[in-house]
Amino acid sequence: MPLSTSSQKIYTLISSFIRQTSNVKDPETLLASLIKIVQKFVNCELIAILDSDFNLRISDGGEFTPDNELMEMIKWSTKTLSFTSIPEGSKIALIFPLVKVDRILGVLIAYTHEEPAFEVIDTIRTFAFLSATVLENLELYQSLEKQHEVVEETMRYMQQIFNSFPQMVVVLDSNLNPVFSNLQYIHHQKDSDLVKTIEKVASTVLTTKMRQIIEVELNESFYSIIAENVEYEDQPQVLITITDVTNTKELEKLRAADRLKTDFIATVSHELRTPLTAIKAYTETILADPESMDKDTLTGFLQIVYKESLHLESLLDELLDFAKLEQKAMVLEKSKFDLTELIMQVIQSMSEFARSKKVKLQCVKSKPIYIVADQKRIRQVLINLISNGIKYSKEEASEKYVKLSAETHQDSVIISVADNGIGIEKQHQNKIFEKFFRADSVFDYRTEGTGLGLAISKEIVELHGGQIWFESKPHEGTVFYVKIPQGE
Repeated sequence: MPLSTSSQKIYTLISSFIRQTSNVKDPETLLASLIKIVQKFVNCELIAILDSDFNLRISDGGEFTPDNELMEMIKWSTKTLSFTSIPEGSKIALIFPLVKVDRILGVLIAYTHEEPAFEVIDTIRTFAFLSATVLENLELYQSLEKQHEVVEETMRYMQQIFNSFPQMVVVLDSNLNPVFSNLQYIHHQKDSDLVKTIEKVASTVLTTKMRQIIEVELNESFYSIIAENVEYEDQPQVLITITDVTNTKELEKLRAADRLKTDFIATVSHELRTPLTAIKAYTETILADPESMDKDTLTGFLQIVYKESLHLESLLDELLDFAKLEQKAMVLEKSKFDLTELIMQVIQSMSEFARSKKVKLQCVKSKPIYIVADQKRIRQVLINLISNGIKYSKEEASEKYVKLSAETHQDSVIISVADNGIGIEKQHQNKIFEKFFRADSVFDYRTEGTGLGLAISKEIVELHGGQIWFESKPHEGTVFYVKIPQGE
């Protein structure tokens, strides 16, 4: 049966509307198109569209000033997900919720002098549904764009960090092509002898899958080259750090420092690559075909992206703190606060992490202890020490704990953080606070982090005019002590 002229017009308008909105990039353009299409069906004096919180988003035909009765009817209409109309003097207010799978994305209110036919109302409801579908996708698209901007900004920030290194840093792929390099390496790329040497070392690493450390003399300059096997998206790569050790009297000491820095770079690269890879993978999956995904899957993916962004933010904060300390640029913001209350807050914030490792957090309760210090930085020290106690607990132990206490001593306060974990080997105890140092026992243990926490904590405590030290027995546990002045 051929379509009536009226039906043909409706189908034509629907097709036109779909074409217009298929390439829309922002909600305002979409809603403006919806207003225009409604005006083709109903002679409206005023059309307004509200958001899901009933705030005015866009209007056409004058100022929209609803009274309480109309607002209650609008809320009822959105709650019941149904069209409704209400007399407004000589006019009629038509209310169309913008609904997608029981989710309210907005509401359209149109003022007219006579109520349209049922066929017209049903057609406008169809356009409202189509608009809600596109509006939901636009919101998801904008959210993904923001996440993409975060990733891009992070990459730029990491490039700045690596550019600040005095060493040359380069990553070569399996074809020996640079996929990443800092400015120091770019400045030395004209040195063909150095480049050939680096490529030779990288080839050895790609073949043997083993770390290479060499020292070479090229054109009256001495270089220490450390090459590490890494993988990105299951593709083999080589991370290479080149240090100019010319004119260095303490060459052996620098060799050890270079190895530690390379370990640090490898660790940071791994820690940063993990959340970045997750963000990139889930973002690409969603962007590939966002309209075919159900709401639960999209929400799950975005939650993962958000969680990994927080992990990435915490890593960057630690790197930024370390940079400030290296440049002597950290400034304390002191205030008077209750240390006992702060300890309880930190324990509460870390309780979930402790439960995941089956570690009990305990605090020897005491009366309020007021100190004058930088509360944010003291909190940072406590989190670091408690986190280490949790991470380095013994997996096989039936009872694992981290105990905290605080007490005054003359004009100072002493905080202790004790655990019954793996302890610290004696040969590493005199190096535990050194920058870039990671003991072999720690390196082999399955832990996350950059390895800068204790070095940063020591600097923060000393900035307060305090001391930090520890007592440890391998395989029995460790107690860290922090002594800081109470202040005035």
